[in-house]
Amino acid sequence: MKRRFALVLAASACTLLAFAAGATAGPPAHFSDSVSYAWDDPGASATSCGAFDDYYMGHFDVSGITTFDKSGNPVQDVVHITGWETNWRSDESSTSYTIKRQFTVQYDYATNTEKDTGIIYTVSAPGVGLLFHDVGNIGEDDTTFEFLYIHGPHDVATNGDVTFCNALLAIS
Repeated sequence: MKRRFALVLAASACTLLAFAAGATAGPPAHFSDSVSYAWDDPGASATSCGAFDDYYMGHFDVSGITTFDKSGNPVQDVVHITGWETNWRSDESSTSYTIKRQFTVQYDYATNTEKDTGIIYTVSAPGVGLLFHDVGNIGEDDTTFEFLYIHGPHDVATNGDVTFCNALLAIS
């Protein structure tokens, strides 16, 4: 799994588990949270692009529900995530782009799988057009962190962090 994708999933998982942990049988639990992140956060790092590093910072807002079975065990989370991420060259901070993010995560507790649907990453630049995007559906086994399926163009999921470097090169 790729670094930034893992950051989003880890932050979402922490939010989900915090709400599900104290749950009892009854109506769905609603929750929301906001998360900011950056290349220099503990456990994170800039992406090496050869002659320069890709620095980034971002933010996303999370809202969703957890549903429960009759015994009070969590069954499913449906999480809506919106946000942005700005990336820039370490040697030329004026060379930057901002990514849009707007997607839904459906997590199934019984199978420990998730389905991500929507705009996971998309960015375009004036005069260049589309730099990259991850849109459509991705299924993942959250035990092995392996993709179960990928439908639609998912540049970051399939090509990794080099996608961010190539976008910075395209606008340099």
